Amino acid sequence: MSIARLRLSAFCGITILLLLVKTPNVFAQTTTITGVSYTRTALFDIDTQTPTPALIVNATIGYGDAKAGDYLLVGVFDLDDGNPVSGLGSSIPLPCSSTVGVAGCLVPLAKQQGFERMSFSLDHPKGVWNLALIAALLDNASDPIANSYSDYTFTMTVQTALTFKVNVPVEVPVSVDGVNGSGGSVQLVLAAGNHTISVPQFVSVNNVTRLKFLNWSDGSTALNRNVELDHDITLNGNYVTQYYLHIISPVNVNGTGWYDAGATVTLSIQSNTYSMGGIIGILGGKWVFQNWSQGRSELSSLSAVTLAMNSPQSVNAQWAPDYTVPFAILGFVSVLSAGTFYFTKTRARKSRRPSGLRRSRSKPRVRPRKRKITR
Repeated sequence: MSIARLRLSAFCGITILLLLVKTPNVFAQTTTITGVSYTRTALFDIDTQTPTPALIVNATIGYGDAKAGDYLLVGVFDLDDGNPVSGLGSSIPLPCSSTVGVAGCLVPLAKQQGFERMSFSLDHPKGVWNLALIAALLDNASDPIANSYSDYTFTMTVQTALTFKVNVPVEVPVSVDGVNGSGGSVQLVLAAGNHTISVPQFVSVNNVTRLKFLNWSDGSTALNRNVELDHDITLNGNYVTQYYLHIISPVNVNGTGWYDAGATVTLSIQSNTYSMGGIIGILGGKWVFQNWSQGRSELSSLSAVTLAMNSPQSVNAQWAPDYTVPFAILGFVSVLSAGTFYFTKTRARKSRRPSGLRRSRSKPRVRPRKRKITR
């Protein structure tokens, strides 16, 4: 019998055995399956037809009571349909004659007992894959030896892997399913289903330049959103560059703030004169508009000026102080105060003169002369 026919007959025999086995973990007299490890969850890329990580099953198979010319047959079977799983098998230390396209091994035995370390890679997975690793001894006629088989059942969960790509400016961080990533182009392989994506509204480039979120390429304007991934998706996050406009002025002039790159901004004042604050303003002090300027360059002396926001801007609104009225009031008050002070001081001097020093307006009293008596 040829090797090809032997392999086919052997796997047909194992399939029959599988169909007869209704309960897992059947006791085996001459084969044992130990040290089984396998990929429990994986993503399957539809485009490349490859899983990530690879679907690998490892096991150590022990055998005994074998005769010269017997074979050790081990394979992975789908419990739902009873068929061998497509893939590839290998074994150590003995060489494995693997049936093409089937996750199985057929090893010719020369010893009565021993161990084989086997590895199987599986292809064409299902979403929830109920599998069995089955080992059996075959005689030299490729017939299964009664009570020589053993099995190990397990389940793999394989989700469809899809490509989710997000394109944003390199400065913008992207969060997918709560995991923060770097900016720029972010490409992920994810399971089909619902996923969350989040980006910030503003991203600072420096103190006078920032990025502002506009929308997604599919029209959504949500910063935090859900995406139903049922096919490969590419989303572009659209941002606009904004520049800061700073207005320097002793008088409050509206217009300081952020503007989109390329926007045209018109700055204007409501009046060419504004009252000063404090006591000077109460006395009539005011600011008189002079011009708009940037650095040492005058932009306009008109009340309105137009700027193109092609870069960050700093504009001076030049005002000159006008103290004419306060000075006039203060001068008048000074003169009035001086006159009042002089009048008050003069009157005070007169009121403080001593009464003994006052001159009498009546005639002075004349003392009578003493007459000289002669004898």
